[in-house]
Amino acid sequence: MAKCDVCGKEEYLPYKCKYCGGTFCAEHRLPEKHNCPGIRKDEYWNVPVKVKKRDSFAKPIEVPVKSVRKSVRKVSVYGWNNIIIGICTVVFFIKLLFGSIVDYYLALTPALILKMPWQILTAIFDHAGFGHYFVNMAVLFFFGSELERRVGGKNYLKVFFLSGIAGNLAYIAYAYCTNPFIPALGASAAIFGVMGALAMVAPYINVVILPLPIPLNIRWAILLFALYDLVLLPFSMRTGVAHISHLAGLMVGLYLGKMLRIKGRWY
Repeated sequence: MAKCDVCGKEEYLPYKCKYCGGTFCAEHRLPEKHNCPGIRKDEYWNVPVKVKKRDSFAKPIEVPVKSVRKSVRKVSVYGWNNIIIGICTVVFFIKLLFGSIVDYYLALTPALILKMPWQILTAIFDHAGFGHYFVNMAVLFFFGSELERRVGGKNYLKVFFLSGIAGNLAYIAYAYCTNPFIPALGASAAIFGVMGALAMVAPYINVVILPLPIPLNIRWAILLFALYDLVLLPFSMRTGVAHISHLAGLMVGLYLGKMLRIKGRWY
């Protein structure tokens, strides 16, 4: 039998420390329990030198960027233009279920913009009725798909959202000069931006403006649309159309389309 060097307890099978050579009972066998002098004092747990010490601070959890990018790529396979059309369709059916409450929260009301700033973005996906929704989505399907095919999804999203937001900001400024309580909604400004960008990227495209079955160069078509909105701009209160949004979205789309053409060398 042998006594523990710490507590004096007698043990039939005592533990012998390989660092200091002392004899200890089961309770004091670990180096940190008997303040083992054979261990370096700078080891905060007094663990054997051979054991790798853990970091005192846990490493922050890192979000795997590659997995996020893979998820985005999986979604983009369907085409960002088609996804936007899908979002507008979902919002349209939600509006059929819940009525005007959807417009209150999603449509752009300039007088409430400080209270609900998200309306600058959400108003793009909201539409007044089936006719408004159907025409916008039909135009977006043809022009948006063509633009995304040529410039890529990332550039397409820039054109769509920057044009739509610019149109909404222009409407806010115009509404405060007329009536800030009239809401605006729809993707028209974003669509005008898409058409403007496409006219700069692919100026040789011909389009048909219904009900006239006559092919017209896209740049001439854009010019006609701009003149139409410019003439009716003073009568926006009567027509119920945010012509200023169309013009602002078109200007932004033309500018971005020009930059894309210079950068990508499209002809």
